[in-house]
Amino acid sequence: QLVGVETEAFARRERRNAISKVALMAGMLVALGAFERRVHSSGQAVCLLAPHWRRLAIFTAGGVVGVGIIGALSPALGGALLALTALAFLPLAVRAAIALPATRRLHRIGPPGRHVYVHSVASTRAGAGAELLGSLAVEADEKGWLLALDAGNASLETYYSRFGFTRGGAVRMPDGRRQVRMWRPPQGQSQDRGRRRR
Repeated sequence: QLVGVETEAFARRERRNAISKVALMAGMLVALGAFERRVHSSGQAVCLLAPHWRRLAIFTAGGVVGVGIIGALSPALGGALLALTALAFLPLAVRAAIALPATRRLHRIGPPGRHVYVHSVASTRAGAGAELLGSLAVEADEKGWLLALDAGNASLETYYSRFGFTRGGAVRMPDGRRQVRMWRPPQGQSQDRGRRRR
């Protein structure tokens, strides 16, 4: 269900052909397994935080072992599965590699030090994303987290500013989009000594 929420929310923002939709779904499946997440009680909004590296390693190792076992039982099926995996993840890997210099510039903008990075917020029900971001802001205040995220357009900048995020610098991405780094210090509490690091 959460893969569907992420895919539907992101597919609305960008035009995608069938192959890129499959790639998006595959990427979302990995992200949901490997990233820390917060889910709205309705199940119709999800917020992904920074990757949980141990989970990512386990997820990757499990996939490699699974493909190896299938390949040992049936080489043809193992080969087909490898081809499908490459087809699904190659476009994502190429896009990430092309965007790497711009992504590094975004990281240099700030905020400095330890922070919790909000990778994405996706919603398929009106108001659910806002409720989820509001509860994340409350959690960040209680735990002393400095939150950071990237806004892809002016309306998102305005939207995130409602939750206490302030604008940093902007970077032009290879696909022409302008990404603005924003962050939100904990409100009214001393900052936790960094349970999480970006």
